[in-house]
Amino acid sequence: MKLNSVLFSTALLSVSNVAQAWSPTNGYAPATVDCADDINIIRAADGLSESESNWVAKRDAVTQAALKTFLTRATAKFTDNSLLNSLFSESSNVPRVAIAASGGGYSATFGDAGMVAAMDDRTDGANEHGLGGLLQGTTYLAAISGGSWFTSTVVFNNWTSVQDIINQMGDNDGSIWDIEQSALTPGGSDTAFTNQRFENISSALSEKSAAGFPTSLADVWGLAFSYYFFPSLPEGGIGYTWSTIQDTDVFQNAEMPYLIQLGKAQIPGAVSVDFNSPTIEVTPYEFGSWEPSIKSFAEIKFLGTEVSNGIPTTPGKCVEGFDNVNFMIGTCTNLIEYVEQANSAYYNAIIDQLATLFLGNSSKSADRTLAIYSPNPFKDTTNYESGSDTTFVTDDKLLLVDGGIDGQVIPFIPVMKQEREVDVVFALDQTADADDKFPNGDSLVYTYERQFTEAGKYDAFPYVPDIESFVELGLNKKPVFFGCDASNMTNLRYVPPVLVYLPNVAYSYASNISTLQLSFTAEERLDLIRNGFEAATMGNFTQDPEFLGCVGCAVMRRKQEKLGLEWPEECQQCFTNYCWDGSTKADIKNTTSIANNTSTSTTTTTDGLNYTTILTTIDSDAMSTIHFETSTTITCHECEEATPAPSIAYVTSTAECEENADWDVRAITTISCGDEERIQSNTHKYTTVSSLITTTEVCTECAEVEAQATAVTSGNANGDNNNDNDKYTYGTGSKTSTNEHTEEAVSKSDAQSNVSSVTIPTVLQVTTDIPSQAGSSQYSVIVNENAANNMGIQHLLASVVALGLFIGLS
Repeated sequence: MKLNSVLFSTALLSVSNVAQAWSPTNGYAPATVDCADDINIIRAADGLSESESNWVAKRDAVTQAALKTFLTRATAKFTDNSLLNSLFSESSNVPRVAIAASGGGYSATFGDAGMVAAMDDRTDGANEHGLGGLLQGTTYLAAISGGSWFTSTVVFNNWTSVQDIINQMGDNDGSIWDIEQSALTPGGSDTAFTNQRFENISSALSEKSAAGFPTSLADVWGLAFSYYFFPSLPEGGIGYTWSTIQDTDVFQNAEMPYLIQLGKAQIPGAVSVDFNSPTIEVTPYEFGSWEPSIKSFAEIKFLGTEVSNGIPTTPGKCVEGFDNVNFMIGTCTNLIEYVEQANSAYYNAIIDQLATLFLGNSSKSADRTLAIYSPNPFKDTTNYESGSDTTFVTDDKLLLVDGGIDGQVIPFIPVMKQEREVDVVFALDQTADADDKFPNGDSLVYTYERQFTEAGKYDAFPYVPDIESFVELGLNKKPVFFGCDASNMTNLRYVPPVLVYLPNVAYSYASNISTLQLSFTAEERLDLIRNGFEAATMGNFTQDPEFLGCVGCAVMRRKQEKLGLEWPEECQQCFTNYCWDGSTKADIKNTTSIANNTSTSTTTTTDGLNYTTILTTIDSDAMSTIHFETSTTITCHECEEATPAPSIAYVTSTAECEENADWDVRAITTISCGDEERIQSNTHKYTTVSSLITTTEVCTECAEVEAQATAVTSGNANGDNNNDNDKYTYGTGSKTSTNEHTEEAVSKSDAQSNVSSVTIPTVLQVTTDIPSQAGSSQYSVIVNENAANNMGIQHLLASVVALGLFIGLS
């Protein structure tokens, strides 16, 4: 368990640095150590720290070479490379890159891992089919919640690669991310194993409490999950400290990006947090906030020291070991508060039992679900702005929650700071906020709105559409660039970086998985990682062979604008294709006008990369316009020239056709504007075929759809007759996946063709077949960071009940 054991684990640290890596108590409890008599652990948030500035200057020298290699490859087919040459003629012209990895539970951990792997030249195939080398050219890596699980894993395992983790990944073998068993029931059916694991956690908490530091279920959360991130360390790194990163060779040589993870400060007694609650940055050197109510940073190594305005109350005595990696991870990923916010007597009774087991006398504390930083590192500081809430600098404790609880589940705030001079931010969105549990862009919208609040008044974020427009325009289904033109953002406080938005989209796997699913097989993990790779590269560039060059254009854009350099024509075309043009749902321009007495055959419009709406039959002299909405719904104008009797109601009736046993087709017959009007005017007769998203076939006659389905599926040598649960299959290359839908199902072959029409090269050595989603995981819940609902909480608590049975709570 202790220091001598960790000497043999060199995967994380060199032997010479182990003593600095471990808590002075060799365990979870912090301890008092000697420090300088005149030390002050607080600085005002009036710029970057000297430590960060010096480190970034060193990192710039590393990223310059990496970015030149990446951009040379990305722009190899450009007709004019003068821009690239100009940018690298002087070091000050080189772009600065940041990555913001979203939360979303383990699903985000693996989705973010796949996207970052696509940018890592250490990943097999990343240079041939991905964005390999971009990670080596990245200066800042920010993360939140489930994304913090990913970044903590790779950073505190000596900046290991996703490829290395994949190469040793398995089930029940103690490898990194071996989560076939949930952290809440780590032994599965082995009760003794679970009891021993939680006995270790209870012992760790007791040691911290005995040393005079309060504990909460946030400590439990961090300790329980860290076993899966640091399996080679005793008890999941029981004494591993965050400030260790400062002493590692890979960080000192600036061979990795600068890590930033986020929490939110909550007022004691408050129900939750909002936009004005301070955002807390956790970095290799510091812990603190830029925002008006704190506006200070503390040296992270000395967290836990009792101070007044940054000066230890006992001169020459400081605390080390409070910055435990497990605790910091627990702070930035803790979702337990969601359960307590359900305010159910039944649920709270179970939480009471867990708190009693792990927290003892603190089990009834109002802070039991929050990460407790006591003593408060900002006690008596004077850097806050006049008029701000002074609670965070006057209270004896600082309470933190998951950084995404206020809805900002992508950590934009730190990498958008003007002080960090970032030129482009790659936003990895693994949230599950849309109805289909894919992203809906709300994190972007919330951060955009926040800049107009008191807490965000010093920040800037590019313009984005509202959430409904985000979805209607299909911006959540493909890569999108925001803030492409600096000249359009002069009304903001400063010009923010270009934002490259990379949402989770199902390419080879049904990746719309709940935030609170807590166990995954090795196959599921690999498939989520692979799909993340494909989502970051548009199917390894099979959807758009020019996407690599377009990413290069986004990286160069801000410096090109600043220096007034010539813009390549290829970049202009890229920005036409990928930049949000400012439109909203009210400005959808894909319309087709139909003149009177005109017959139109077939009109097709493709939204993004995931589905196609096809208008196959128009027989009308009265319908003026058909709008092609991105939700794959065709909305027609009222029958302007139809002259039905006033008593006729305009209604839509829906009837379900018989299932076609031969082709597994379920169709819906819809008659618009009423039977009588249809007979009189012969208007509104049309057929649409949609796939993947709406999975609905609309027709005028059931027989027509059956005939169409037969035509579509004819030639299928296998003649699949499987009707169970209206399943349809999709995949890429030789990989296929079965995904169950409760909506009306479209024909299987049509759905398959719209997921990917070309073969995607295999990368990340993920070549196993995709298993069925039905019953593949121990927990199946529906909840996310900013929209927890009762169903998700019920499933989570069901697992807690199971845990209670294991450890004798009931």
